[in-house]
Amino acid sequence: MARRVRLRARRSLAALGLGATVLAGCSACSGAPDAADPADPSGPAAPSPASPASPASPVSPGEEGAVGAPGLVWSDEFDGEAGAPPDPAVWQPDAFGHGGGNNELQCYTDDPANASLDGQGHLVVSALSAPGHTCADGTVRDYTSARLTTESSLSWQYGRLEVRAQVPAGVGTWPAFWAMGTDRAEVGWPRSGEIDVMEHVGRSPTLVTGSIHGPTEAGTRWQVTREHDAGAPLSDGFHTYAVGWGPDGLEWELDGRPWGGVSRAEAEQLGLWAFDKPFYLLLNLAIGGDLGGPVPPETPFPQYLVVDHVRVYQ
Repeated sequence: MARRVRLRARRSLAALGLGATVLAGCSACSGAPDAADPADPSGPAAPSPASPASPASPVSPGEEGAVGAPGLVWSDEFDGEAGAPPDPAVWQPDAFGHGGGNNELQCYTDDPANASLDGQGHLVVSALSAPGHTCADGTVRDYTSARLTTESSLSWQYGRLEVRAQVPAGVGTWPAFWAMGTDRAEVGWPRSGEIDVMEHVGRSPTLVTGSIHGPTEAGTRWQVTREHDAGAPLSDGFHTYAVGWGPDGLEWELDGRPWGGVSRAEAEQLGLWAFDKPFYLLLNLAIGGDLGGPVPPETPFPQYLVVDHVRVYQ
């Protein structure tokens, strides 16, 4: 079950103008691609080449428990019996195989074999080899996996979005933790906006990327991507991936340390700012695709994204 608790946050988001409260109950939307852009993010959009980290951080560090520091407003610690699905009141599985506009190679399913609790406080998202598997939308793929979303249950405007997870090591894997604007069904993508908190590809074991996507006046996509080298394979253990998000910009963190950001002013040089509204969360493990790349024969399956917790601070 998802648990709502209050904890002290490590950092201050005051420089982002944080001050909104949790918003819940956004309407459910289709998992099919939007007509607004051929690379609709039914999976995270493949980033363009990463730009260097912004020299000007939009977030100022704060001390533990400092006045004005954000508190934990929601979390899922994934406590439960082994084999149980993640809390269905919070997480809804998507089921399709169209590749999300990114040429991904998996079917997303609602099968507990692809997403379930391990009985030790973790959610395990499993990518399985399944040659010739027919997906829910009729496409045929050679792998199955899971994409989970809070689209019809929970959303937030501004805050610190955090996941603690161990990413898979296999070449061709592409796990992600990200967020989408709750108005996607009405305005389409990229007008809805997208925040990629964490993306990791197995062929680059020490790298993590964060991105934001938004619309131009004409409705085409603009994008800012930041990249960070952790210096060691991220699959070697659990790490905490987060983004601080407010009306003036965003800043990414790894294990509590900021590593890159983008200000609103920088983004508005490229197009419209689409981040002053509620967003819902997504977790997925893609296989292959434009960013994930080819899956070599030596990549073993199953591959696992093991999630210790998901938390939102405001």
